[in-house]
Amino acid sequence: MKKSLKITLSILLLVLVGYFGYTHFKKTSVLLNVIHEDAESVIKVGVHDITKTIVLDALSSPSYYWKNTKTYKDNKKDDSKEDDGIGVDLKPYAMAFYTIKHIDNTIFTTFKIDDIEAFKKYIDKYAKEKSSVITNDAKGYKKLTLEKSKLMLAWNSEKIAVALTLDTPLDKLKTVFEDVLLRDKLISDKNHDIIKKLSSTSDHIVFVNKESLITLNFKDKGAIVHGDIYTKDSEIYKTSTTYNSLPEASLQLYFDANFNNKENEKAFSKNFENVSFFSKNNIEVAELANRTNGFFSAAIIGRTTQLDTIISYDYDDNFEKVAVKKRQEKEVPKITINLGVNENESLDTYLKNNGAIANDVLLSIPYYTFYAKENNQIVSFNTTKEKLKTEEKNSASFFKLDVDFNHLQKDITISRANDVFALLETLNIEANQLKGTNKIKIVGNLLGKNEDVNIISQIFFGLQKIEAEENSSNENI
Repeated sequence: MKKSLKITLSILLLVLVGYFGYTHFKKTSVLLNVIHEDAESVIKVGVHDITKTIVLDALSSPSYYWKNTKTYKDNKKDDSKEDDGIGVDLKPYAMAFYTIKHIDNTIFTTFKIDDIEAFKKYIDKYAKEKSSVITNDAKGYKKLTLEKSKLMLAWNSEKIAVALTLDTPLDKLKTVFEDVLLRDKLISDKNHDIIKKLSSTSDHIVFVNKESLITLNFKDKGAIVHGDIYTKDSEIYKTSTTYNSLPEASLQLYFDANFNNKENEKAFSKNFENVSFFSKNNIEVAELANRTNGFFSAAIIGRTTQLDTIISYDYDDNFEKVAVKKRQEKEVPKITINLGVNENESLDTYLKNNGAIANDVLLSIPYYTFYAKENNQIVSFNTTKEKLKTEEKNSASFFKLDVDFNHLQKDITISRANDVFALLETLNIEANQLKGTNKIKIVGNLLGKNEDVNIISQIFFGLQKIEAEENSSNENI
């Protein structure tokens, strides 16, 4: 009996050692040869760790998963078709996305091709569906650009380089594609700092940038954010911030970017100088930054009415087509946006001189009318002329976002977004600059309605249910 027990325990021990050895190996190996050597920051999505969490959650809440999985399968029955495979594993043990210095507003990733023939069939079909053309590069790889989604792909017989960008021209991305596909300029050393940091964690999503590390984990009821960011210099943000709070607001956000630190002002100007919103409204980002102190806040609280001008067309007595303007009341969210200003440079005057404000109305934001007003400390843009009651508060956080989704879905109407809001309760995120250091602490959480079910499953099945109800409603019309 004792001998049998020893054998059983020995086998169990070997299985456990083998399993943990395998997972440790996979955590490292899956990250090799997929991240550029010059990567500045990397986000790892732990596909295996997330899947494992969902499986364990299903075991603890079997009735919830049984009911929702059955409904999901029934809804998808008619859409199911045999998948011939695409030649690429899009659900690896983990996925890595990275950014590269001097290539702004762009994120990259790399996939290994397992079956080039299957991938060729898939990508040809995909390009036709997107009405895009696959082109051959003179250096021996192929590429596909999807202008609408700002997605660019380049590949050879072994791997695919993917770039998702807001405004970076293809010529600038070409160097990265060639590094990945032709020069194999990818991290292959398992002792590289980035690989060691990423492989040592079992967090669901991990962000790494030099010493900085932020994690996101999906739990029962909610998602938890936690981490530290290290900046080049100490105390680049304030350790104490004063702001005007709106009690009972469904959404409240503030960010004190502290333009007293000129490096912060320069960084803001650089990051936003190519954003089309500003150029379309004849606003120079550097001039805007020079007239503010870096403080920004926004809030939504309730609803209000505005008069809207509806233009229709009719014919006069001479049978000539003329425009007819009608004034109509509409209900809109009660929104307030505030910018802290410098005393010596008037932001309000600058915006008026450049045509962004006319008759004390901000013209650059469609759908709602924002009334503009400046005092000694702030320029405010509000969808109501009434004065909102605020409370002055002092906080140790230079950034804070609080959302009450139960109230927000009543205050604002954004078709698909409101479906998500209905599944959630609250969102809270804040960032604190630790006094006398270059360390910033980030904490936050997103809470769902169901205390016993993982937040991912709540959102996934919740949206599937909404989609099924919409499809059923359309069929009955």
